[in-house]
Amino acid sequence: MLFIQPEHCVPLQIIPETGSGAGRLGGTPPIEIAPPSGSTGLAYFATLPLVGNPAAHVSIFVSRLEQLMCMRGRVNPPGGIEVCVHYALPRNPSPTPWDSHLSASRLGVLPEADDWIVDDDGSRRIRPGHKLGGRPHLIRTNARLIEDLQQLARRKYIHVAQFDFPGADDATVSGNWPFADGIFSLFASQPYGADDWAWCWDF
Repeated sequence: MLFIQPEHCVPLQIIPETGSGAGRLGGTPPIEIAPPSGSTGLAYFATLPLVGNPAAHVSIFVSRLEQLMCMRGRVNPPGGIEVCVHYALPRNPSPTPWDSHLSASRLGVLPEADDWIVDDDGSRRIRPGHKLGGRPHLIRTNARLIEDLQQLARRKYIHVAQFDFPGADDATVSGNWPFADGIFSLFASQPYGADDWAWCWDF
C-alpha cells in the first residue's frame, strides 16, 4: 500500500525487464487481465501499484494515438483509456489480443520526493517525468483544462500516476510511445470502481 505525503510524489524509472520493480511497462498484460470493454482496439501500456488501496495494482490500456488526438488538452472520463484494478499478478507468458506496442520493461519505484523541483534558472515547477502521486505537470495550460482539474479536486480525485516521454535515466524502450512527447496523467477517486477514473493527455 502506498501512502504519499501531500506535496510529495514517488518518481518512477523505466528499468530492464530483468530488473526488480514494482510496476511493469509494455509487453503482455498481467495474466487474466484485459480492458473492461474487451475492445481489441486497445493495447496494454503499464501496471502500477495503486496509491491508497491495500495491495492493489492498476493496469492501463490505451487506444491508438490517432484516436486520442481529439481528447488532448482536457480531462476525460474512461474511454480511450481503460483501467483494470487487481491484485499483484505475473505477466502473461502467452500472447494476448491486447499486447503492448512497447517492449517489455519494469518500473522501478524510487524514494519519495518533493513534487516541486527547481530548474537551473531558479524557477520552481511541478516535477515532470514518470511518478506516482503528486500533481500533474502541465506542458500547456488552457482555461478548460485548469477548470477540469479544479473540478476533479473538488470531487476528491487523486493524481494516481504520470508518464512522460522516456528520458536519459530510463532504460531503452522499443516501439511507439502511445502519448508522443506529451504527458499522460491518470486520476481516480475511491472506491476505484469502473466510473471512478479520469485522465488527461497534455500535448
